[in-house]
Amino acid sequence: MLRWTTIAMLALATAASAADSGRRSTPPSLVLYAAEPGRTDGPEGSEYGRGGYGRFRSEGQLYVEGHLGSATVSTEYENGLETEETDLFTGLYVGYQIENWLGFQVGYARIANQDAHLLSAGTRSVFDASPFAYYLAIDAEIYAPAAGDSYFALAPGIGAEVALNDRLHVGLHLQRDIIFADDSIGINRLSAKVRFDF
Repeated sequence: MLRWTTIAMLALATAASAADSGRRSTPPSLVLYAAEPGRTDGPEGSEYGRGGYGRFRSEGQLYVEGHLGSATVSTEYENGLETEETDLFTGLYVGYQIENWLGFQVGYARIANQDAHLLSAGTRSVFDASPFAYYLAIDAEIYAPAAGDSYFALAPGIGAEVALNDRLHVGLHLQRDIIFADDSIGINRLSAKVRFDF
């Protein structure tokens, strides 16, 4: 009797195991799809741009940027005398955006009535939230007034811009020029800007 009971229990366990295995098995169609490797068509980098990852690029981006605004030049002389003068300034910059978040640029700006020239080279780090973008910049500069000596300067800045289309951007830029001279010279620049991407 024990033998028949053992055989019956083994048969029930085998049947239950087979039924449970059938319920958990993957449908043939899913097995087929999982086994096939994925593929992409098109040249390297074609997944970027329209129809792909629109806010990322696989190549660098050359751009030109024009600035127009006001520059307030504050000077504190060694003898304690302080002066402040606000003038119109214009600037032109050429840059190369290596990645979406990192770019390098060189530029020239002129403070009109003071006839002061600013030659710069620096970097900017961009946060892209299309169609808006925000950035931090740091430039090394040569401050060269028409009268007097030329001085080295550092110029941190911040800005915001909006894309009007794929190539044209407009925005605002705020920059502080810290000039290393015997007298304490600082320039605050606020400008409207237009950028064109090539």
